[in-house]
Amino acid sequence: MTPALISIIIPARNEEGNIPRLEQEVLAVVEALPDEFEFIVVDNDSTDRTGELVKAICARDPRWKYLRLSRNFTVEMSMTAGLRAARGEAMIVLYSDLQDPPAVIPRFIAKWREGYDVVYGVRTARPGEPVWRNLAVHWVYRVIAWSSDVPIPPDAGDFRLISRQVRDALERCGEYNRYLRGLIAWLGFRQVGIPYERRARTAGRSQAPFWHLVFFAFNAITSFSLKPLRLFTFLGLALLLLSALALPVYVILAIVGSPPPGITTIITLLFVAIGLNSLGIGILGEYLGRTYAEVKRRPLYVIQETVNLPADATGPVALHPVLEER
Repeated sequence: MTPALISIIIPARNEEGNIPRLEQEVLAVVEALPDEFEFIVVDNDSTDRTGELVKAICARDPRWKYLRLSRNFTVEMSMTAGLRAARGEAMIVLYSDLQDPPAVIPRFIAKWREGYDVVYGVRTARPGEPVWRNLAVHWVYRVIAWSSDVPIPPDAGDFRLISRQVRDALERCGEYNRYLRGLIAWLGFRQVGIPYERRARTAGRSQAPFWHLVFFAFNAITSFSLKPLRLFTFLGLALLLLSALALPVYVILAIVGSPPPGITTIITLLFVAIGLNSLGIGILGEYLGRTYAEVKRRPLYVIQETVNLPADATGPVALHPVLEER
C-alpha cells in the first residue's frame, strides 16, 4: 500500500477551548497511519484566541496550515476555501468542535482505498443536545432528502472524505449559494456511508442556534429542488377545483332558502387566501433572491491571512489584492 497525502480541512469559529484538544486527538489518530497528512484550519473570522492558538501550532509543525477569512462567510465557504487549498489525494472535513470523533478517520480512509470517492459519516446518535433539537434535525434531514431532485442521504453531515477527483469536479460548481452535502451528492461517483455516534460538545458553545436550522433547511431545499414552487401550483389548482365545486352548492342552498351565514365564511376564506398568497410569494422571493445573488458573481469569500500555505494554494477566485496577507 503506497502512502498517500491526506488533507484534513478544519472549519473553526471561536473554538479556542477546543484547539489544544483538537491537535492532540487528531495527531493521536493519524500518527498510527502510514499516510502523510496536512491540516488546514479555516478560521471564519473568530473573535477569540482561535487564530493565535492555531498559529502557534503552525510554528512548531509545518503540516498545520492556517487560513483566515476577512469576515464570517458561513461554514459552507470555510469548507470551500479549505478544499481549494488542499493538496491531498483525499480530503476530510472535520469540525473543530470535535463532536465528530477523529477516531473515525481511519475507517474513512479504508473505504477510500477500497475505491469509494465519497465516504460520509452517518450520525446514529446526537448526545448532549435537547430532545426537541434532535427531533427537529431528524425531520429536517428527511424533508431535505424528500424534496431534493438527487438522493441526499439523511443523517449525513459534513464530516466526510472526498477524493481529489470529486474535489476537482466540485470546483466546477461555481454557485454562490452553496450546500456542499447536496453538491457532493449531485456529483455522483461511488459513495458510501459510515455510521458513528456523535459526541457532546465539551468546550465553547454551538454556532448553530434554532434559526440556523431553519435557514439551513431553506438553503438546502431551495438549492436542490423546485418542489416548493410546484406544491403551490398544485395547491392553487386544488383551491380552484374546490371553489368550482362549492359554487353550485351555494347556489342550490340560496334557492332553497337556507344559505349558510356568509360573512364568517368570507372572512375565513379571505384570510386563508391572503396567508397562502403571502407564503407563496415568500417562497418565490427566496428563489429570486438566490438568482440575484448568483448573477452578481462576487467572490465566494475573501482571505485576510494565511500561514504555511503557498501563494497560489487558495485559487484565484478566493483572493483579494488588498486584504490578502502572507
